[in-house]
Amino acid sequence: MVVTTEPSYTELVNLNKKCNQSCVFCGAEGVIKAQSMKAVNAAIKRAGGHLTIGGWEPTLHPRLAAIVARAKKAGVKNITLFTNAVLLDDAAYVRQLISAGVRTFHINFPSHEEKLSDLLTGVPGSFRRRLAGVRNILTAPGRKYVSLVFVINSLNYKTMPAYARFVAQNFPGLVHVLFTAPCVMGRAAQKPSLVPRLAKIKPYLAAAQAAFLKNRVKCLVENVPLCLLPGAEHASFDARNALMTGSAAALAKSYRKECAGCSLRTLCPGLRDDYFRLYGSKELRPSKRRPEAVARAVKLLKAAQL
Repeated sequence: MVVTTEPSYTELVNLNKKCNQSCVFCGAEGVIKAQSMKAVNAAIKRAGGHLTIGGWEPTLHPRLAAIVARAKKAGVKNITLFTNAVLLDDAAYVRQLISAGVRTFHINFPSHEEKLSDLLTGVPGSFRRRLAGVRNILTAPGRKYVSLVFVINSLNYKTMPAYARFVAQNFPGLVHVLFTAPCVMGRAAQKPSLVPRLAKIKPYLAAAQAAFLKNRVKCLVENVPLCLLPGAEHASFDARNALMTGSAAALAKSYRKECAGCSLRTLCPGLRDDYFRLYGSKELRPSKRRPEAVARAVKLLKAAQL
C-alpha cells in the first residue's frame, strides 16, 4: 500500500560515510560524518514520532534493519530512509526493511535517462538497479511513503520536463518529487560549473511542474527563491514550511539587497549563501504577489493531495 500523505522529517542520524555511488553533485563528501551507535541510540530516544536515517548510503550498513527495528520498538512512528535505492533491487531486502519499520523511502533519482544517470552517479549499471529498487518499494506489501529527489545540475536541468513525464507514467503512488538546486559543498564545491544559474533552470522547472500537475503528482522545489518561481510559489518547500511553522528562516540562506520590498519575505528565506558566493544575487527580483494568495494555493493543493 503506497500512502500519498506527506510525511515529516525531524531527528536525523548518519550511519556511515560510505557510498556505492560517486555522484558528481554530492554535497556529503567530506561533510557527513558517521555517528557512533551511542549517538544513534540517543537520537532514537529523542526522535519521538519521526526519525530520518541517512549517511552517504545507509543501506550499506550491515545493521540497518536492526537499527530500524530498534527505533520502531522505541515508539518511532515514521522512519525515513534516505537512499539511492541501488541495493533495493533486492526485493527481499526491501521487504525486510519495511517489516522492520521503514515507512518513508526518500530516493536520489537524478535522471530518467540511463546514460545520463550512470554518468551523474559515476557507476555504470546503477540506473537499472535503482529503477528496480523503486519498483520493488512501490509494489512491496505494507504501508509506505515513497518520494524522489532530483538534484538540479548543469548536466540534467534541461531534461526536467521529460523526467516529469517519465516519473508520472512509471511510478504511480509517489508522495512527491523534490527538485532541489544543489548545495555548493562536498564534491559539488570542487566543480562549481555543475551548479547552473537559477535563471537558466527557470523555464525547464516551470515546464516540469506543469507536467506533474497535469498528471496529479505532487512537485516540490527546494533552494530556489520564490521570485524565481513566479506563479508556482506554492511548490516551494520553504514556503510550505514557513506556512506550517510561522517562520521563513532557513539554515544557510539569507536575504540580499534585491529582496528589499519583496512581498513574499514572510514565506521565503532568501538565497543560499554558497550560491551567492558563486554567482551573486542579480537574478533576484522582488515579488509583488500577496502571501495570502500563495497560502490559499497551498491549501487547495494539499486538499487535493498535491
